[in-house]
Amino acid sequence: MASDYNKSQMIVAVLGFAGVLVTTVSSNWDKLFPQSALTPPATSIPLGTPAPPDITPAPDTLIPRLTPTPRVTPMPSVTPTPRIAPSPPDAALPRVTPMPPATPTLPATTASITSPRPGASVGQKMAVEGLMPARPAEQHVFLCVKSQAFGRLIYPQGLVIPDDTGHWTVESIYATPGYRYETFLVRTTNPASAAMLRDPQARKYGLRSLPPGTEPLGPVVVVTRE
Repeated sequence: MASDYNKSQMIVAVLGFAGVLVTTVSSNWDKLFPQSALTPPATSIPLGTPAPPDITPAPDTLIPRLTPTPRVTPMPSVTPTPRIAPSPPDAALPRVTPMPPATPTLPATTASITSPRPGASVGQKMAVEGLMPARPAEQHVFLCVKSQAFGRLIYPQGLVIPDDTGHWTVESIYATPGYRYETFLVRTTNPASAAMLRDPQARKYGLRSLPPGTEPLGPVVVVTRE
């Protein structure tokens, strides 16, 4: 009996010690076994393998479009024209060089205006005087007045008829005060031109130019109308 009692006492003692041990361990669990020691280290998740870059295949090299060569139409063959040999010149007919038309030359005539003098002041009407020792019968000599300002028209004043001494006088008109006038003689052998210079309408309205076959004779005297 004594041995059984001792065994039971030992079992009770062991169980009590085990209870104390469990209580002590439970109370100091965090100290004895910290969480970092118990928690297994986190295993790093391996990064995913990067996806290969999206490579767009290069387009096929374009082959340039060939432009068809236009068809060349062959030129028709040209039949050469047979060469015609020139005929030999006719030795019997010599070449004649045409002569230019002859310009009529008026016979020499001397004439001059003695009044008014160059640069003189004149009135509206004035007897212009001069000398012309000789005048061929086929020539017509006229006194003319030309304005240097208004229109520059030529106004025939009258036919010059010298006396036996060669003196002549023609009544002349200087219309506009302050204007300068050229006073001069002209001559012609053309009857139609002489008729134009003798026409009263030409003396009144003037001529833009001298009639055909008419040319100046002697010096020009410039005067000023008062």
